[in-house]
Amino acid sequence: SMLRNVAAVTCALMIASATPIQEHLQVSAPAFAEEVLNAEEKQTVSLFERNTPGVVYITSEVFEVSNAARMEIEAVPRGSGSGWVLDDQGHILTNYHVIQNANSLTVKFIEGTEVQARVVGADPGSDVAVLQVQLPKGQQSLLKPLSRGSSAGLRVGQDVYAIGNPFGLDHTLTKGIVSGVGRTIMSIGGRPIQGAIQTDASINPGNSGGPLLNSQGQVIGMNTLIISPSGASAGVGFAIPSDTVAARANSILKYGYVKRPSLGLYLGQDGLAKRFSGREGGIVAGMQRNSAAGKAGLQVGDILLQINGHKVQRVNDIFAELDEHEPGESVEVRILRPDQPGFLGSDTDVVKFSEETVKVTLEEAPVKT
Repeated sequence: SMLRNVAAVTCALMIASATPIQEHLQVSAPAFAEEVLNAEEKQTVSLFERNTPGVVYITSEVFEVSNAARMEIEAVPRGSGSGWVLDDQGHILTNYHVIQNANSLTVKFIEGTEVQARVVGADPGSDVAVLQVQLPKGQQSLLKPLSRGSSAGLRVGQDVYAIGNPFGLDHTLTKGIVSGVGRTIMSIGGRPIQGAIQTDASINPGNSGGPLLNSQGQVIGMNTLIISPSGASAGVGFAIPSDTVAARANSILKYGYVKRPSLGLYLGQDGLAKRFSGREGGIVAGMQRNSAAGKAGLQVGDILLQINGHKVQRVNDIFAELDEHEPGESVEVRILRPDQPGFLGSDTDVVKFSEETVKVTLEEAPVKT
């Protein structure tokens, strides 16, 4: 009897307390309601929602022989990456390495539409490519060009946002800061890319070619590279500066390729100049026929010390300086000239150098095919 009374009292207490507990646990508003976001979160959400429609997912395929006896060929998936809409003419920007060697390219928009793309032009030296898509008349509204900002004047510590398709996960946003500026990274074409932006915003496989945005939602870079032992983001990612991307894209749209200036020289490996002269620079090992440098009087054995006042310590410094100019422009080249022009390859160890300044009118570099 006593146990029944205790059980009854316990049940009564549980029933009496059930309503307050339920009221306490009840969610007062949906988790996604506008009022639960602080000002910074609202800004980030708005940035993502404004820019995501202009970011695309790119997949590539290559053709391989599946049955040699029957001469059957099949399309095999090769890779994927990201890109963004450049203009309302259907031009898409992405990395060259995303579309390299592809036989077929597919661009997917945020609402699921997939269309074939053609390559307008590409520049392995800066890892930039321009594609073009043709959308049906009723779907032209899918072209949502992103706004370009200037990469000049970026400050370490400012917020940045990367939108892309890591591991095929459509339209993913990651946030970070500018961790470093003025970095030099190597392109897939073996040419240095100057002024690269270092960021800790997560950049994973599939993010390549996607935009890096500032807090105003403007494109300040093209995500291109991570440094990681595992191949996944480890807090060190790089983006090509938007000013560089714009310059390369404009050249591709105008000429179909990137016009680059050239001195017309063959340069010796790093360290040779210091070995012979005791000073760092780039030593001329050979001359191209009718080269700009040859016309200006440069000779085999000359050592380039400066170009327009910028020191040359290694061969890549010459490429970096030339990338700031156009064919037809003139540069002043400070050189060391040997008193024995043919000393390279000879047994002599006694060579005297004198400094000279030579003015060179740059010519267009030949296009590799």
